[in-house]
Amino acid sequence: MSVRTFTAAQLDVSPFNVRKDRRAIESLAGLEASILRVGLILPLAVHPMKGSKKYGVFDGGRRFRAIRNLIGRGDLPADWPIDASVREIESEAQLLEISSAAGLLHVDLLPWEVMEGLRRATRRGATPEEIAEVTGQSITWVRQHLRLAELAEPIFAAYVEGKITQDQARAFAATADHQLQLAAWDAFGHLPSWDRTVAKIHLLMKVGDREDQKLLRFVGEENFRAAGGVFELDLFADAAEHRGHVVQPGLLRELVEAKLEAARAVLRRRTGRADLRFAPEYPQARHGGIDRDLELVPATHTSPADAQRLAFLRDELVELEFQAERAGEPQATAAAVELADCRAEIRAIEERGAIDLPEGEIYATLLIEQSGELEVRWWWASHAAKRAAEAPAPERLVSAGPIGAPSPTTIALAVDAGRGSVNQQQAAHAAKTEHALTADGVEIVRAVRREMLRAALVGEYGSSIGHDYLIWGLLRRELTQRDHRAIGARGLARSDDGPPAQLMPVIQSALQETPAHRDWVAQLDQLRAHPAIASADEVEAFAAFRDETAEWKELAAAAVAAIALTRTANLDGYRLKIHDHLMWEMGLTDDEALRDLWEPTEAFIALLPRAKRQELADPHLDEATRRKLLGMKAAETIAPVTRALKRVCWVHPALQFQFEDTAPVAGELEEAAA
Repeated sequence: MSVRTFTAAQLDVSPFNVRKDRRAIESLAGLEASILRVGLILPLAVHPMKGSKKYGVFDGGRRFRAIRNLIGRGDLPADWPIDASVREIESEAQLLEISSAAGLLHVDLLPWEVMEGLRRATRRGATPEEIAEVTGQSITWVRQHLRLAELAEPIFAAYVEGKITQDQARAFAATADHQLQLAAWDAFGHLPSWDRTVAKIHLLMKVGDREDQKLLRFVGEENFRAAGGVFELDLFADAAEHRGHVVQPGLLRELVEAKLEAARAVLRRRTGRADLRFAPEYPQARHGGIDRDLELVPATHTSPADAQRLAFLRDELVELEFQAERAGEPQATAAAVELADCRAEIRAIEERGAIDLPEGEIYATLLIEQSGELEVRWWWASHAAKRAAEAPAPERLVSAGPIGAPSPTTIALAVDAGRGSVNQQQAAHAAKTEHALTADGVEIVRAVRREMLRAALVGEYGSSIGHDYLIWGLLRRELTQRDHRAIGARGLARSDDGPPAQLMPVIQSALQETPAHRDWVAQLDQLRAHPAIASADEVEAFAAFRDETAEWKELAAAAVAAIALTRTANLDGYRLKIHDHLMWEMGLTDDEALRDLWEPTEAFIALLPRAKRQELADPHLDEATRRKLLGMKAAETIAPVTRALKRVCWVHPALQFQFEDTAPVAGELEEAAA
């Protein structure tokens, strides 16, 4: 197949052109005007006709007729050049099949030929809108093909030659910037074949860059554009994806820093601390992860009127978000405006409230989340700062005579004290004085001694002691506030998946309303009162644990397992089969059993938007109550919906557990036993 230039005299309509609609054939005025204005956008498709020197037009007959009419009226010269794609056809049947399949998409043309045709049309003055009207395609389709046609020359040539796929070409065409395209093309050429993916091309061109798009959400796309920034949308991205390329990343980061500085100024004003310090990262624990022991949740103070308004707005925000998700245009645009206004008012009220920080050295972290929201968290500057702030005021000392020799401490202060700390320096000096051990020698002695303990615990006599020591040590660390170094073993690792500190009071309130929480706290209180936990001396405490019954030790082990649980839900992304299996093993397999642990409360139902509340309660309401709910305000529906759900055995789906059918397995086991 090749593209040649013909005159009208060299062409005729093919007898195999399948278009027979006379109205379509004769209604040529609009098409003639378009050709006269911008020329022939796409080539015709022709084939050699048997018994004639002419070529037959089997796709593009209307365009050819329009050109003949224009020549006949003298609007075009007789030798006006007509581009056409020549096809060698093996049979008449094949010709009819191709002609039937051709149409607005011109399947007889290669995609790049269509692109080049569109590009020629624009260079003759045609607008994308005019091309869309003439071809019957959407404006998006036209813009995408024009963008591909305007690819940097080496990339378009590679596409024409089949060296890259259309998806790869579309990835390079995500931006019109030829310099960026060529830089990415050069890097692309050095990649192994398995790594030449669309995602890799986007990465090379910083299209859809997660960091840039996060910062853009934080600043606001409209604010970025108002400051002279350009965010070039990827023409090939889904509308919901809103993927693009930030053309001026430097400007974006300047705007981010300006907004962060404004947030810092607000927090300094709200805390009354002009010298409040900010850090770029969370504090890190010695064994990895966030050191959550240093986090604090300061109290905030707002006026009664602001507090009341804030509660209303937060309920309204949930409702608006629910409506916005389900609205179509133009309602979606109106809902977006209402959402923005509601969030702005909430932010303004929150920024008026005072933040009450305790005395001591405290700093804040400001981190931008992927959603563009700003997360504020508060931290003690160090464990020493936290202990100093929480320590009771020292009593006034009165002399009682000569000071005696100090009694040796029962806590090894150098253990887990941190390399180079004062406690370790003092211990190293004592070891050198008493045993002539260097600091390296002390480290070796400590490692060897731990290895001896390990071997003994897994040896002939140590297994039961090891089991008891593990459970006792973990439980004692979790249930007491004493210095845990005296236990001599590490505790449970802390998860980085904890909720935001500012949400903790709300979560605690929700937990306290559940029967499960009351049962859990009661068991912990009993365990705390036991000598194994309450005794101040670790040896005495461990002896008390060892003397207990196997049943009590199982309860202690269960408490440790319960403390170690991660937070999951019956939701995609948060569902763990092992948690479902635990509930199955314990026989808690239906809503009736779960209702002993949880029941609907007004606070929980308030988490749901109004429409969802109505949907959940509807099967359990009589017609009169159902009609009454429809006339209520969103906040007024919470109490009646809660009452309706309490009357039945209902558990929210996100709190339920999923169980696989074990009957077939049980049947197989019975058959095997028989």
